[in-house]
Amino acid sequence: LLKGPPRDAESLCLKTGAVGHTLVLVDKTDPWSEIQAGRLKRLVKKIGDELPADRMLSIYVFNDLFEPGFPPLLSLCNPGRTASELIGNPRRDYVRWVEKFGRPLDDALAILTQPAKGNLSPIVEAVGDVVSRPETRVRDGDKALVLVSDMLQNSNQFTVFGSNAAARDPERLKRLVGKVWTDSGAKAWQLQVHQVQGVYDAQRLEQAGSLWQQTLRGLNIPFVWERL
Repeated sequence: LLKGPPRDAESLCLKTGAVGHTLVLVDKTDPWSEIQAGRLKRLVKKIGDELPADRMLSIYVFNDLFEPGFPPLLSLCNPGRTASELIGNPRRDYVRWVEKFGRPLDDALAILTQPAKGNLSPIVEAVGDVVSRPETRVRDGDKALVLVSDMLQNSNQFTVFGSNAAARDPERLKRLVGKVWTDSGAKAWQLQVHQVQGVYDAQRLEQAGSLWQQTLRGLNIPFVWERL
């Protein structure tokens, strides 16, 4: 009874499976400022601190060299103590949880806040990839997708850049998002978008944000939209 229910030694999830899943997907195709990196760290720390017991937290990061099946930086369940409590009590009985949950979270954040840059930004494709995987499914509880990106989609299927009007057609983005949401099972996820105010001018970022929000509403996809 004191040991509690059996858990997987690596993921810390219950042997019967995680109860709920929060998946943080970070777009690292453009460089971030120190201020933005700090905001990202606070966002992920807050998610970790508030993660309920037995819920899974996964952090994925993608860049322009996107390949399907890219591994997570971290994928663990909260064994019953929040990250802040674990890190704050390293001398007590929670040392094992510090090693398995708190410290990997800090290591992942250190990687996330490093600068990066790329030519492509396959945001929709990355979303479809991670939410369709068997390992991101859970037996019970809700699933929340936290997307951290400047939302400047730039791939062969749709781009906000360039002079090719056909490639920038809003209907093209709507078809792409609609297909991904249907085929990948993304409808089962609660979407939160934290739009990074990156290296591009505010007007371009505002246009991209408006386009995405219009697209999501047109497809009846519920979302929460915030700036990072």
